[in-house]
Amino acid sequence: ELTVGNTEVYGSTSTMGNRRAQPVSFDESGNIESISIYHEGGTGNMLLGVYSDNTGSPQSLLGVTSSTPISSVAGWQTVSLTSPVFVNSGETVWLAWVFEKNPGIRYTTGTPARAQSPDTWSSGMPSTFGSSSFTGYKYSVYCAYTPQGPLQTTGNTEVYGLISKD
Repeated sequence: ELTVGNTEVYGSTSTMGNRRAQPVSFDESGNIESISIYHEGGTGNMLLGVYSDNTGSPQSLLGVTSSTPISSVAGWQTVSLTSPVFVNSGETVWLAWVFEKNPGIRYTTGTPARAQSPDTWSSGMPSTFGSSSFTGYKYSVYCAYTPQGPLQTTGNTEVYGLISKD
C-alpha cells in the first residue's frame, strides 16, 4: 500500500466548517482504499470523500466514507472508503472533508491550493462538489492506495499449427 498527499503534520490549525478538498496526483494506477486526516480530536462526525478533477476544480464524487465519529484524541484518523476508487496513472483527484464540528485540522501555506465550498456539514458529500474558492493552503491529508500494474496475461498466447476436430 502506498500513500499520496500530505503526510506531514503542519503547524497551523483551521476550525472552519466548510467542505474543503485538496488535490493529489498519482504516479501509478491503483485503488484508493482510505483517507487519513490529522485533527486535534473532538466530538461529532466527519465525512471524507474523493472527487474527480475538472480543469483544476473538484467535480464529481467518486467515493466516500461512512459518517464516522471523530476521534477524541489528536492525531491521524484513517477512514476506509465504502468502496475503493480506481485512479489512473497521471490522474488528479481531490480528497475532500467536512466535519459536523471541526476539531481543528492542520495546514500550512503553499500549493497546490485547496478548494473551499460554501457548503457545510448539512450538505454532506454531494454528487457534485459545486462552486469553490481557492486559497494557497495545504492540509495534512493523504490517501492510501493499492497499486495495480498493467493487466497481466497468463496461459498459451501462441497460435499453434494443429486444428482439433473433436
